[in-house]
Amino acid sequence: MTPCSGSVGGDRELLDELAATFTQEVPGWIAALRTALASGDTETLFRVAHGVNGAVGYFRASGVQRPAADLEAMGRTHNLEGASAALDHLEDGLLKLNVFLAKTPWRA
Repeated sequence: MTPCSGSVGGDRELLDELAATFTQEVPGWIAALRTALASGDTETLFRVAHGVNGAVGYFRASGVQRPAADLEAMGRTHNLEGASAALDHLEDGLLKLNVFLAKTPWRA
């Protein structure tokens, strides 16, 4: 797993800031997605998954981005079939990425 400074125009300081923010946001994203799924709130599921999808994109973590995009699509189409498995997969990926980004120096 290698975050890409190309995603922020080569600005490694900005990438560091994004990583710090990302690690702080992960627990809230997971909680919001779990709550939205449990209540069938497809609008919130779409909105949060869309934000996660974009945030993960900075780190070029396609294995994490894929389930975020899946949940985003499920929210958009109001079809929650398979959403629980996608959320489990996303949560696992987010937690692994979070651990990786929390380590210093992760971009050595």
